[in-house]
Amino acid sequence: MAIINTLREKMGRLVVVVVGLSIMAFVLTDLLGPQSAILGTNAREVGEIDGEAISQEQYALLVDNLKRQYGITTSNESTNQFIRDQAWNQLVSSIAFSNKLEELGLEISNNERVDIVQGKNLSPTMQNFFLQRLGTTDINQIRGYLQSLDFDPNEAFIFANAEQQAMSQRMMQKFLNMVAKTEYATLEDAKKRYQEQLAFLNIDYVYVPFSSVTNEQIGAVTDEEIRNYLSENEEDYTIEESRSIDFISFPVVPSAEDSAAYEVQMQDVVNRFNDPENNDSTYSMSITEQGLGFSTYDATALPIAVQELLPNVTKGQIIGPDLTEGIYTVHKIVDIVPTDDEFAKISMISFNKAGLAPSDVAGVRTKANGVLRQLRNGGDFAQLARDNSEGAYANAGGDMGWVKNGESQIAEFATDVFARTRKGLINKLIESDNNIFIIRVDEAKMKNRYKIAQVIVEMTPSYETQNAAYRNAGEFATAVYGPEEFRNKAAEAGYSVFSGSDINKNAIAVGRLTEARQVVSWLYGEAEMGDVKDFELTDEYVVAVYSERKDAGVQSFESVRAEIEGILIEKKKTDFIKSKLSAASGSAAEVAAAYGPEAVQSNIPSLKLGDSSIQGRGQAPEAIGAAFALQNVGDWTAAYAAQDGVVMLQLKSKSEAVEIGDYSIYENQIVRDATQRAQNALSESVIEKVDITDERYKYY
Repeated sequence: MAIINTLREKMGRLVVVVVGLSIMAFVLTDLLGPQSAILGTNAREVGEIDGEAISQEQYALLVDNLKRQYGITTSNESTNQFIRDQAWNQLVSSIAFSNKLEELGLEISNNERVDIVQGKNLSPTMQNFFLQRLGTTDINQIRGYLQSLDFDPNEAFIFANAEQQAMSQRMMQKFLNMVAKTEYATLEDAKKRYQEQLAFLNIDYVYVPFSSVTNEQIGAVTDEEIRNYLSENEEDYTIEESRSIDFISFPVVPSAEDSAAYEVQMQDVVNRFNDPENNDSTYSMSITEQGLGFSTYDATALPIAVQELLPNVTKGQIIGPDLTEGIYTVHKIVDIVPTDDEFAKISMISFNKAGLAPSDVAGVRTKANGVLRQLRNGGDFAQLARDNSEGAYANAGGDMGWVKNGESQIAEFATDVFARTRKGLINKLIESDNNIFIIRVDEAKMKNRYKIAQVIVEMTPSYETQNAAYRNAGEFATAVYGPEEFRNKAAEAGYSVFSGSDINKNAIAVGRLTEARQVVSWLYGEAEMGDVKDFELTDEYVVAVYSERKDAGVQSFESVRAEIEGILIEKKKTDFIKSKLSAASGSAAEVAAAYGPEAVQSNIPSLKLGDSSIQGRGQAPEAIGAAFALQNVGDWTAAYAAQDGVVMLQLKSKSEAVEIGDYSIYENQIVRDATQRAQNALSESVIEKVDITDERYKYY
C-alpha cells in the first residue's frame, strides 16, 4: 500500500475538496509549482472559481478520470460535453463548499476512511468503483485488490482518484446532514398535510377567455409602458453572451459515379457466388463489411431478405444485390439442412379474459366468435387484428412471423399450429386460462435450417467525391466575407442558407448541426464579426459566417418589444375581465349571465389542494389555493388569471378527511420535503455567492 499512502501524504488544500486533483499534485509535483507553465503566470486557464484558477491541465485530468469511472472509451461530442459539464460542476460545488467545511471543522477519521473504502459501509462511489473494476464488492477481493496496487501505479492512480471523490462526497453529506437535523414537523403540521392530500372541494367556477376581449376594449400598449415593464423586470430579460452564424452545407454523399462503381462491385459478388469453384463461406467472410459473412440460421433468425422468401428458396439461390438506406446486401443459400425443430409462420388475434367474471368471459367469447365469423367470410385478418386484438402484435396486423415449436410465447396454441399440415385459418377459437386466440397459419410447419453466405457493403462516397465537396467548400469560404456577401453568393450559386442563432459558448448543437462543437470554439476563439470558415463535420463540409453577436446584459428594447407587448396586452385583458367579474354576485350561473355570453360556467366535483390546473382551463394554482381558504358555501374567490383567461371559483361543498390515529407518515413527508428544500437552497445559495469565470470554450 506504499503508493496509496504516499498519495495521501501529498494531498493539499485544493485536493481535499476537488476530486482527482490530489493525484495530479503528487504525480506532477514539479510541474505544478508556482513558477510552472501550468499553474504559474503562463498557465492555460479554463476558468476561475472563487478566486482559484483552474488550469486546462487540471481540468483535462479530471475529465479523463470521470471518463475512466464511467467506463467511457469512445464517445461522441454530446457525451464529451456531458462529461466536461459534470467535471466543471464538480469543481464548482467542491470549491464553493470548501470554506464552509473548513469553518465547521468537519473531518473524516482514519477508521471512517477505512470503513468507506474497504469496510462494511462502502460509500456509493466506492461500490460503483469496485463493481466496475472487480465486478464485486466482496471485502476479501477488495483487500486483495488494494494489496496489488503497489505493483500497478496506473491502477493506484485510478483508485486514489475514486477514493478522494468518496471522501469529498462524505464531507459534503455530513454538512448536508447537519442541515437536515434542523428540520421537524408538529402534529398540527402533519394533520394539515393529511387534509391537503385527502380533502377535496366541490367547486363551481366562471371562466372568461382572453380571446373574448378585443384590443379596442383595452386600448393600445404604449412604448413607455413597454420600457417601464422592461426596467422593472430587467432580471427576466438579462441574457448571457451569444453569437449567431449563417451556414451552407456541402453534403459528402455517394455520387452517381460512386453508385455505378458499387453496382459493378456487387455484380462481381454475384458472379463469384455463381462460380462453382468459389468457396462461398471463405469468400463472404473475407469481403463482408458487416456481420459474420457465413452462418447457419433457423427460420426465426434468417436475414430478412431471405426470410421474406420462405419457404420458396432453393439450394444455390442468390438473393440480391439489394440496396436499402445506403447498404448493399447479397445472400446465397449455400445449403438447406434438416433439423428436429419445427417452424411455422403465423398471425394471431388475441382476447384477454384474465380476472373477468364468467358473464364477462362469455361476452369476450361472443366478440371473438364474431371476428372469427368475419374471417371465414373473407375479412381482412390484418385489419381485424388491428381493430380487435389485445395482444402484442396488434399494431403489426397480428403478424408474429416465424415461430419455433417450444417457444414460451406460443405455448398456449402451439399444439394447434403444429398439428396443421397446410396453411390457412384455424377454424375455431383456441382458449387458455387467460386468453382466447384466433390463429392463422401463414406458412405450414417445416424442419429446415439454412446455411447462408452474406455480403454486406455500405455505399460510401469515394475519395474523389469527398475531395470535390471539400474543394467546393474551401473555394466558397475563401471567396466571401461578411453576412451580406455570404448570402448573396450563396443565392447566386443556388446554395440553401441555414441559420444558427443565439449560440452560447458551451453549445454543442448549432441550428440543425447536432455535432458542431468545433464551430462554437471558432466563434468564441479566433473568429471576428464577418469572418468565414469551412469545417469538416460528420458526412458534410460546412461553411459558416459569423453574423451576429449579443453581449451579456439586458436585452435591447427592440428585441423584446413584441414579447413584452403580448404580456401587457394579456395583463390589460386580465384587469378588464376582473373589473367586470368583481361587480357580479350570486350563483355561478348568475355571475356568468351577468358578465355576458363570453363567460363559461362549469363545475369541478373533486378539487384537491395539490392540483395546479383546472381541466380544460390550464394552470391556475393561485385560484385553487384561494378556493381552499373559503370558509362558507357560496363564498367566491377573487378573480385570478389562468393559462388563457380569468377564472373565479365558488365553494359548493367541502369534504374533509376523517381523523386518524397515526400521522407519522405525514410528519415524515414534511420533514423529508423540508430537508430537500433546505439542502437545495443551501447548495444554490453557496454557489451563487461564488464568482465563476468559465472559459472552457477556449479549449473545447
